[in-house]
This record gives sequence, C-alpha cells and structure tokens, in this order.
Amino acid sequence: MDFEKCKKAFDAYVATYDKTDERIEPKYRHSYAVSDLMVELAFRLNLSDTEIILAKIIGLLHDIGRFEQFRQYHSNSDKNIDHADESCHYLFEEGHIRDFVEDNSYDNIIEKAIRYHNKYSIPKMEEKEMLFSKMIRDMDKVDIYKQAAIHIPLAFNADEVDEKTLKEFQEEHLLYKIENPSSSDTVMLELAMIFDINFDESFDILVETDNFDLFLSMVDVAPNSEKLWKKIREVCFDRINQGVKRLTKE
Repeated sequence: MDFEKCKKAFDAYVATYDKTDERIEPKYRHSYAVSDLMVELAFRLNLSDTEIILAKIIGLLHDIGRFEQFRQYHSNSDKNIDHADESCHYLFEEGHIRDFVEDNSYDNIIEKAIRYHNKYSIPKMEEKEMLFSKMIRDMDKVDIYKQAAIHIPLAFNADEVDEKTLKEFQEEHLLYKIENPSSSDTVMLELAMIFDINFDESFDILVETDNFDLFLSMVDVAPNSEKLWKKIREVCFDRINQGVKRLTKE
C-alpha cells in the first residue's frame, strides 16, 4: 500500500471544498490528526509495517463522509445522514476507494473500520476487521476531545442533566445520542466516550496528548454544579488511570 498516493488523492479531494470554511477546515485537520494517532497506536500494538500503513489510511479516510455530507446538506449534523455510512457509500458503493488505495486486498477491513467507527457498538466480525475497528474508534475519540474543546461551546449545569443519562453514566455506559441535546447533554455524551476505549495503549495516548484535560478545562461549570462535576471527573479519571496502570504492569 502507498500512503503517499492516498494522501495526494485525499488532498485533491478536499481541495474541491473551501478549506477556509469553518465547517471544512476542522474536518480536514481532524482526518490527519486521527491518521497520525492511528500510527502511534499501531506502533504500540506492535503491528507490521503494512498494518501501520493500513491504520494510517483508515485514519485519513474515516470521516470522508463528512465532506460528502456538507456537499449535500451544508451541514455536519448526523440528523441528515450517518456520516460513517456516507463514507462507505462514497468509497465502496461509488467505487472511489480506488482513487485512494489501488490494492483491494484490504477493502473489507477498511470498510468495516470506517462504517463502525461511530456506531454504538461493533458487531461480530473477523479478527483483523475487529482490531482496526477498535483502533479507529479509540483514536477518533482521542482527537474528538480536542476538536470539541476548540470548536464547541461547552457548559455544564446539573439541573439540565436527565436522571436516566446520569444513571447510565454512573454505571459507566457509553451514552446513546440524545435528540436536541443541551450543552450539558453534549458534555455528558463526550465524557461517556471514555467508557468505550478498547486498548490500554489508547488511554496512555489520551493522557500524553492532554486532549482530555483540555476538554475538561473548556467546560463552563455552573456554580450549583461543582459537586456533581467533581464526581463525574473522578469517574472518568478512574477509568483512565485503570487503563494506564494495567499497561505499566505488563
């Protein structure tokens, strides 16, 4: 596989959009950030050189449906379409994957990883498909914390948090997407992603990037919410520290 070919084709594709648009440029940077994070995780998982390139390609292409989504709806909201499904439609149903990757040997892995990177859970699949699906889910989340901190106004008010949502969080469950979420709902949804990290190495990367701390620092916490906010933070840091400790013991 040739990552440089993929990179060149991806840049040519994005060049058809206005990268100065505040809805396009962050998606472009996110694609490259996740691609780099996938390489870091692949190294830590001791994958082969070919698998490292594959991981890098999956990271770069995982959100290409966001651009197609913008082309069709001038929006990045999944209320219109599921952007992961749209990525797979563009790449595999329309055949554009060959614009980026000549070798079709890894199509199933690429397709499964991209399609399920944003789903609530991953269905049963082949071992390598599962590996790369888990990898992209993890590294996507690592950068989402940074992107959310930079681009989304974040506020937390305990009075806005639904009791069911709080219960699910306290049980350390990944939260379902909430229709018409408040800012507090959005914060809870983002924080709960920590419960769907698959590799201890991913927790280590999350700590090293400082993306999670950046996210927390950007949340405007209402004065009446400090006590609950402290408990929520503790739950998250406990989960992160468990992963890092397991890794250091190996």
